[in-house]
Amino acid sequence: MPASPLTLKKQELRRRIEGLPAEVKRWRDATAAEVDLNAHFSQLRAIEIFMKVFTDELDTKVEALAPAGDAKAFNQASLEVVQTTIRAQKCWDFFRDKLDLRHSPTHKTPLWVADTIAWDCHRPVVNLAAELGIVDASHLREPPLVYCTADYSPATWTRGSRPNDGRRYDLGEAHVPIPVIEIPWDHLDNSWEYLSLHHEVGHDIEADLGLRQPLRQNLDRVLREADVPANRVATWLKWQGEVFADLCGLRFAGPAFADALMHLLLLPVANVTAFDEEDPHPTPYVRMLMNAAYIRTLGVTPEIQGHAAQVEQRWTALYGTTSGDAALDAHRQDFAHVFRALIDTPLESLRQRSVAALIPFSAADDARIRGAEKYFRTGMNKPGNVPIRHVPSAARLAIDASNEAGTLTDDVCADVHQRVLDYVKELAPPGFRGGGPDAHEKFIASFTDRMFAA
Repeated sequence: MPASPLTLKKQELRRRIEGLPAEVKRWRDATAAEVDLNAHFSQLRAIEIFMKVFTDELDTKVEALAPAGDAKAFNQASLEVVQTTIRAQKCWDFFRDKLDLRHSPTHKTPLWVADTIAWDCHRPVVNLAAELGIVDASHLREPPLVYCTADYSPATWTRGSRPNDGRRYDLGEAHVPIPVIEIPWDHLDNSWEYLSLHHEVGHDIEADLGLRQPLRQNLDRVLREADVPANRVATWLKWQGEVFADLCGLRFAGPAFADALMHLLLLPVANVTAFDEEDPHPTPYVRMLMNAAYIRTLGVTPEIQGHAAQVEQRWTALYGTTSGDAALDAHRQDFAHVFRALIDTPLESLRQRSVAALIPFSAADDARIRGAEKYFRTGMNKPGNVPIRHVPSAARLAIDASNEAGTLTDDVCADVHQRVLDYVKELAPPGFRGGGPDAHEKFIASFTDRMFAA
């Protein structure tokens, strides 16, 4: 009796499923040989655990297929296997191109540096939060994974979110198990623009520490107690996530973050001053003045205060001392209340610590950054104690100083960029960035729960 085609179908399905974990393993092995294993070990391990949930489910479904049984039932069950395989491949595809980019001779070093800067923003905060009992130490281990995209500005998919392009969800019902940050391709060769990572990590911190609701509630309370009109309270609540990320960016990077943001927001007047009630980002005119105001809270030194004044002066020289919209300008009265609510208030969810306590920035940090500016501009007097997250800040100051002196050229930019890459590679400590133990692996696997529950 000839073999049933259903038997062959089952064998083909088994091989299709086996190809997925085999590819993930090949990438992991290639990482050990070609890319920095320490930097990406925990991210790849998390992705491997995430994908294993899919393949284990598929293995179970394939083994349950009965070629000798009812053909109609077999065909229905095999179709479900194929559909689940496609969903699994789409999930892997989301990570595949981001990981494959690490093999590119042109891109792997700047991407590694961007990953390391994001890691140095993220790691101290989650480590301290774990020490204080704010978060489960077995959960928040992987740093953000940076990749490139063709877009105007950076963005992030926080851990537990569902990446989408506006039309479909890239992971279906599953949730991304690690933070993923996208930056424009054209930022990759300008390391002073890596300061956008500091803002994006702010979003990741808000998600990883479960701060969205506590911050919104505190912001609402503080503004209402200050008798801020209800319409402005509603606007600040809508802007809350982006305002928080900006304030985190300033605390991670210092005043240079505002310089980078200003250049991103140098847009036509209509784009800068027109209030858009659908936009979760603060209107650019108010946003830059808010950043300048927050710089003043970072320290009383002449350098910090002068930097704040410079940001404000440059911005108003371009766009005027008012936006032309009195209702929009009125938001400037609320800055101090917003800073207190989002950054300075001890929160119950943070074990009565403030966000500022988790992301310290001092006048000494600012002085260290300013002291390193000359090295990144000229290559002279190499400093040995600049935290990695502050390196793009010093590079931003170097670019600005060269521009002010009228000496900024493509060669100067290339030299500053190369010094950043070399400095971070030399300074970055060895060792794995996260990963393990069993409780953490269960946590990673949980990001597929909704898909299989569906």
